Parts: sequence; structure tokens; C-alpha cells
Amino acid sequence: MFLFGRAAPIDGPPFWRVSGSDGSAVAEIDEFLVDFWASGNAESSCRSYAFGLLRWYRHLQLTGTDWDRAVRETVRDFVLACKQPSSLCSGPLAPRTINHNLAVVSAFYAFHISQQRGPLVNPVPERGVAGRDRVASHHNPETEFRHDRRADLRQRVPQTVPRSLSEQRITELFRVVDRPRDRALLEFYLSSAARPSELLGVMVEDIDPGSQQITVVRKGTRARQVVPASASAFLWLRLYQESLPAELTRPGNPVWWTLRKPLRPLNYGAARAVLRRATLELGSTVKLHDLRHTAAAQMAQDASLSLTDVQRILGHANLSTTEQYIRQQDVDVLNRVAEHLRRRDNPQIGPPPEPRMRYAHEDLTELMGDVAW
Repeated sequence: MFLFGRAAPIDGPPFWRVSGSDGSAVAEIDEFLVDFWASGNAESSCRSYAFGLLRWYRHLQLTGTDWDRAVRETVRDFVLACKQPSSLCSGPLAPRTINHNLAVVSAFYAFHISQQRGPLVNPVPERGVAGRDRVASHHNPETEFRHDRRADLRQRVPQTVPRSLSEQRITELFRVVDRPRDRALLEFYLSSAARPSELLGVMVEDIDPGSQQITVVRKGTRARQVVPASASAFLWLRLYQESLPAELTRPGNPVWWTLRKPLRPLNYGAARAVLRRATLELGSTVKLHDLRHTAAAQMAQDASLSLTDVQRILGHANLSTTEQYIRQQDVDVLNRVAEHLRRRDNPQIGPPPEPRMRYAHEDLTELMGDVAW
């Protein structure tokens, strides 16, 4: 069975378009994405919403439901199809992905309902009572937040510890990465804690080797922010720039380029492929975002940096997002508990004795005089 169309990039706003089975653009999705782009959202968000609506329209095709006749049961069947291998996905989707797709579909129907099109009621259930303001819209910041129950059909997202790499894994990763460009990318990711897309969007004029700082465009706010990086990152960057044509190292050009000719700006997919090839030799999986988690965890464990300092460097809007990096890793907790169990099974081992403080006789005599001490 031929599933509903595809999502493809286009030249102008909103930069992504969903086409139907006949190859023509879906008018209601096109209009929603244009309004979504005009509301100040990023191009990457338009891409994410386009693929979310593509998955929703494929479900409508499989169930034989018109988009303006969707009801709560249609959304329920959509969630059930996403939670198991089906025609929509080869494997079950993660709870966070399902919740994001529900948010996309809810925003799509909310837009068309405001334009007096589509169904009378949004088929995606929401929290709270119908007709009231959104939950916590008038929350008093001086009072504690009350965590209400999830909306119907929303999935429970487990609390996870950020995926950070150990020192041994970082050393192994540097061992298999030998190209100056790839080594510079790793050094910048592990020292600046920039998001993958933020670092790939850096221009030549955004590099300041004298101050060892780079300027990135934040993913959410689109604000320009200066972040520091290590000296090794700038050293490998200089070695990489020496291999590029002189016209590509002038202001106005991207910093990162492909290795094969014709040279093109390095995108996210190509950068992810670089890391994938490196990790194949290690026999493990490392994602680009794991490098940001590693840098953030190392900063959070440094006693000389406050949590607000780490929040500023990471570009988090809320401090609670940064707090997840101070959580202890499972491997550290397990090692300490294993050591506790060994001491319990062998009481004679006991904790290591604390070293006794010893004072030199001459020092005490000089401090207290010739009196007996």
C-alpha cells in the first residue's frame, strides 16, 4: 500500500512542504506551516512539524478518515499505532516523540479551528477544563508549582540522566579521529557545550582566537551569544583552515565544509555521519548531543563554576533544565554501593584509615617557645 506522500524542503518559507499521494501540496498543512513560520519559529521547527503532520496524515489515510472528521478515538488509535511496530513506524516510538507528535497535531487543529475550519473541537485532549485558560497561565512565582496529571493519551516520560562520555571513551574517540576538521569539531563540542546545529552555523567572523571565544546563534531565541572554547580546539581549527582555499576562510563564509569536492557547507547529517564512522571502530554508539552532555556534566561538577554559570553557557531558559547535569551518574553510584557491600561482607576491611597529622618538633618549639608543650 502506498502511504501518504512525503515531506520535502522548498526554497522559500516555511522551507518544508508535505505533499499528498499525487505529489501535490497539502493546502491545509501548507497554510499552517506558513503561519507557524510567520510566528517566529525556526526553520528546524518547521521541519519537525512537517514530519509530524506527515505521520498524522498517513494514519488518516490508513484509517480512511478525512482530516476535518478526526475525533478523540482517531488520536487514540494513532497513539496505539506509534507505540508498536506498524505501518507508521518500523519500531515503537519513544514516549517523548509521541508527546511531541500530539503537540504538533494539537497545534495544527487549534490553528484551523481559530480560522473556523476543520472539526468543532480539537481531537487531541488537553489538560484542564474546557473553556478555561491554559494550566498555570497565571501562576504566582512565589508559590510552589503544582504538578497536575498528564493530559489524556500523553505518555509518561521517564527521568533519565544525561548521556555523558567517560574519560576513557573520550580518549578512544580522539584516537580514531585523525582529520583536523573532525578533531576540531570534537574539541569545540567538548569544550564549548554548544548544540550541534549551533556550532555548525558558526561563520568565520564569529571566531575569536585571541580571546578563545566563538559566537553562536542560540537554537530557541536566535540570540547571538559568546561562549569560550579550549585552546586545543582553536589549534586544530587553524590546522584545518590551512587546508582550505583562501577564499573560504574569509569573513562571510561558514567555518565547516565537506571534504569532498565540490566543497559545500557541512550540515547536521554530514557531521553525524562523521561521528558514526568514528564510533563504528569503537563498537559503540555516540551521538552528537552526547558531546554537549559531556561538556555540561564536566562544567557542573567543577566547584569553581556556579550552576548559573553553567546555565548561561548552555543557553538554558530555566535553571531546572541545567540541574539535571548535577545528577550523579549510575556508574558512580553503583561503584560506591558495591564498595559498601564489600565492606559489609568483610568487616575487617573497614574504611581506609585517615592519615594522622604529625607536627615537627622544631616547628612547635618555634611557635610556643622553650616551654614544655
